Amino acid sequence: MYEKAIVTFIDILGFSDLVKRSKPEAINKALDAVEQSTSPVILDDKPEKDDHAEVLSFSDSIVRIRKIETAANKKYQSGLLFQELISLVHVQGELIDFDIIIRGGVTIGDICFSKGRVFGPGLIDAYELESKYALYPRIVINPCLIQEYKTNKLLKATWHTLEDEFEIVGSLLKQGDDGMWFIDYATALEQELDEQEMYPIFLRRHKEVILSGAKNHVQLNSVLRKFVWMANYHNQIVNGLRNEAFERYDLDKDDFLIKSQEIPALQYLEP
Repeated sequence: MYEKAIVTFIDILGFSDLVKRSKPEAINKALDAVEQSTSPVILDDKPEKDDHAEVLSFSDSIVRIRKIETAANKKYQSGLLFQELISLVHVQGELIDFDIIIRGGVTIGDICFSKGRVFGPGLIDAYELESKYALYPRIVINPCLIQEYKTNKLLKATWHTLEDEFEIVGSLLKQGDDGMWFIDYATALEQELDEQEMYPIFLRRHKEVILSGAKNHVQLNSVLRKFVWMANYHNQIVNGLRNEAFERYDLDKDDFLIKSQEIPALQYLEP
């Protein structure tokens, strides 16, 4: 029987190259990192606690399913959309430490997930979002999910006003130039990291991963295009921060920006 759920499909970018150039031990280490990051953290082990995400992984793909019409969520709405989005913020941030970047799609739809088997229109929609519309290292949101979120109380938290709910969820999203909404993980992590000094460390690591991925590509191609997008996204985040955010740690904001000298394909029309 189909159940309505928030469905997320995630793909590891560059996995085929990793398989070709790495030993099985390194591949397993990368997959372990993805599995650990994408698995739900369950703080309440009561049997009736059934509103956490269910996760299925195969090769370089991960499916996350967060059922909406569960007994727990009908009784007390806990803000399922926010929970899924903030979980994905941490997934993207944590995997940067392992030199892993991902792309994905989040939607709402009917799905059947039982005994390790998953299928349904919701899965097809999430997969197509990732493969056809994400295009870059980002997790995009299906417009139909945003539309459903406006009217379906089962996606919101009981204790929030409507205005608060939209502000909180909206703070995790960013609209791309193509009109697609995606998870703005690099911005959201500033508030999510336990210690303030961890954020500059994340930004520096984020820059390193982008430069490492782009270094072997001089001419613009499908791979370099992804890292150019990611570099531009990174620079937008850094430019949006005040200088004081770096100076308090004796850091220079300019050192965190990615320059065209580092990625020649990244060009800005400025002196």
